[in-house]
Amino acid sequence: MQDANFSQIDGVIPQEIVEPSSVSEVQSMLDQAVKKKLSVIPAGNGSKLSIGNPPTQIDLLMTMRKFDKVVEYIPDDLTITVGSGMLLKDVQKILADNNQLLPTNPPYENDATIGGVVATNSSGPHRLRYGTTRDLVLGLRVVQASGTIIKAGGKVVKNVAGYDINKLYIASYGTLGIITEASFKLFPKPEIERTMLLTFSQHSKAIRVATEILKSQLLPVFVNFFSTGIPTTEVLDPCLLVGIDGHPETVSWQIDQINSIADLNGAVKIEVSKDQKQSELRSRLCAFPEGKWSDPVVICRINIRPSDVSDFISSVLDIVDPFSVHAMSHIGNGTVYLILSDFVEEQFDLLATILTILRNQVANIQGNLILETAPLGLKNLIDVWGEAGKKSQLMTQIKSKLDPTNILNPGRFVSGI
Repeated sequence: MQDANFSQIDGVIPQEIVEPSSVSEVQSMLDQAVKKKLSVIPAGNGSKLSIGNPPTQIDLLMTMRKFDKVVEYIPDDLTITVGSGMLLKDVQKILADNNQLLPTNPPYENDATIGGVVATNSSGPHRLRYGTTRDLVLGLRVVQASGTIIKAGGKVVKNVAGYDINKLYIASYGTLGIITEASFKLFPKPEIERTMLLTFSQHSKAIRVATEILKSQLLPVFVNFFSTGIPTTEVLDPCLLVGIDGHPETVSWQIDQINSIADLNGAVKIEVSKDQKQSELRSRLCAFPEGKWSDPVVICRINIRPSDVSDFISSVLDIVDPFSVHAMSHIGNGTVYLILSDFVEEQFDLLATILTILRNQVANIQGNLILETAPLGLKNLIDVWGEAGKKSQLMTQIKSKLDPTNILNPGRFVSGI
C-alpha cells in the first residue's frame, strides 16, 4: 500500500505499512511484532505523525483506517460508539442528521480520525464550553502489546466507578495500546450560532476584552485571540473571534453585552457573522495550527494559566525577534499556539536557544511548551516535549507494565518513552 501521508516520519521510511481490518488481525500483528522485536507506530490518517521525537526505525506502521464504521449510535441516549479509523468529519455528518454533535473541533478536523483525536487528546476552541476530547470520551476498546483487549468505561454517561482507565490511553500517543473503538457523549446542536470578529489596534486591548468577557456572566462557546490577524482572510490586525451559540434571545443579549465591552475597550471594528461567513471564520480558527505556512515552520503549543496569557504573549513578541511569529490563543483555557517562520537552516542553533528560553519562561509559571511541528535538524537540537519532571518515573513505570517489550511508538513520547 502506498500513501503520501505515511511515506516517511522525520525522514524515516516505514519498512512495512499494515492495515488490519479486525481486532484479531491487530492481535496477530502485535504478537508477531513482540516475537520479532519490531517497532509499531499506530496511525489513523497520518495528520498528526509529525508530533513527537524522531523515530530511530519504523518496522511497522499500523494504520487503523479500516476500523471506519459506526458500532452503535443511540440518538435518544446522546451516545455513539465508532471505530477508531472513522474520520471525525464523517461522524459529525451522521450526527447532524439528528441535530446532534460531538463538540470537539480539533486541528486537522477534515483529515483526523477518531483514534488519532483520542490518542493525542486533540481539542479545538469548543473546549471552553464543552471541555477537551478527554472529557467527552465515555469508553474505549484497546488492544495492548500483549494482545490483551481492554474495555474501559462504557456507553452511558455515568459509568465510571473507581479508576477511570480511559485516561491512561487518552493523550498517550499510541505508546500504551492500539485504540480500536471509542464511545462518546453527544450534545444537541444549538438553535442558532453566531461568531463575532472584534478587531483592535493593539494585542493588549484584544486580550483585555477577552478577559472581561470571560470574567462576566456571558457563556461564549469560544474566545480566541489572534496576534497578527486570521490566516487566509483579509484580517491582519490583532483580533478576537468569539462564538455565541444557543437560544436566539440569549444569543442576541450576549452579542449586545460583548458589543458594549468591546466599545469601552477601544475595538476598531465589530462584526457579527452567520452562515457562510461564519463557517469560513470558524474553519480558519480550527485550522490555525495545521501548519499551512511557508516551509520551514515551527508550531509550538503552550499550556499555561489563562491569567498568564497576556504577559506571555507580550514577552514572546520581543523574544522571538528576528523571526516571524503568529500567535493564537484559546484564552479561556490558557492554550497558546505559536507559529515561527521565515528562518533558514543556519539559524537552527539560534532558534533552539530562543525556544529554550521560552520553555524555561513557561516552566517558571507552571506551564509547558511542546513542539508539534519542527524541521528534523531543529528536533535534533531540542527535545520536542521538554522535561517531564516528577511525572517521568511514573510514566516510565506505566509504559513498562503495559508495553514491557517497548514495541509501541518507542522513543517518540515524553522522556523518550
